[in-house]
Amino acid sequence: MLVTAEDRQRLDPYLPFGLSAPASASAITRAQGAVKRMLLDQQLHPGQKVPIDDVASRLEVSRTPVREALRLMEGEGLVRALPNRGFAVRVISVAETAHLFDTRLCIEPFTAVAAYERRDDAFVSDITAIQETYKRILKGAMNRRLGMVADKAFHLRISHQAGNPVLVDFQRKLFDTIIFTRALEGFSLDRSDAAIVEHEQIVAAMRGNRADRVRVAALNNVTRGRDAIIAFLQQQAAIRTTL
Repeated sequence: MLVTAEDRQRLDPYLPFGLSAPASASAITRAQGAVKRMLLDQQLHPGQKVPIDDVASRLEVSRTPVREALRLMEGEGLVRALPNRGFAVRVISVAETAHLFDTRLCIEPFTAVAAYERRDDAFVSDITAIQETYKRILKGAMNRRLGMVADKAFHLRISHQAGNPVLVDFQRKLFDTIIFTRALEGFSLDRSDAAIVEHEQIVAAMRGNRADRVRVAALNNVTRGRDAIIAFLQQQAAIRTTL
């Protein structure tokens, strides 16, 4: 699936730190971006060891800035140190995943209503355009982590409109944890189709004249996503215990 120049421009403000770093950025920042890009491009997966030498070679730097970048990513909760063996991408547990989505349930119905009350034509145009980008990504070659970035962009644009920068910053970190550390392999594609419909319901509610419908649409999107993901992770955990 070819992401258009307009799509890239639309997603750029919501990209995780380092992914859009210029060539003039520090080696540490560029190393953070390189590791995150490997995850986003599905060349590296949760649970796998980070190939420090490969990252250093790609950037034409020593191992030192790559290690420093990974220490910063450890502080972000995205990787974990392996005693005397480098770093591995962290895998969030079923319980932590549930906690993250429960936190979204506390935040997003509120920010959706607040955004609705402050909505203008530019805001509605933005979320409509982001939704089209999200749909194209999920209906295309299925880079599912890139789809998760588009999902993040959709929800953060709503929170920006709500006007609470503290919640925006908190959500940004929450979404990055989900994007980079959640297992995806084997997760049903049916959920993507359902999520597209749920986003469209949020956009339609934002165009309407009832705040309660906006709240319900936001609540349904997070609840249904949480339930599908938790059920999948529990199923995967049950399979591992029988092997």
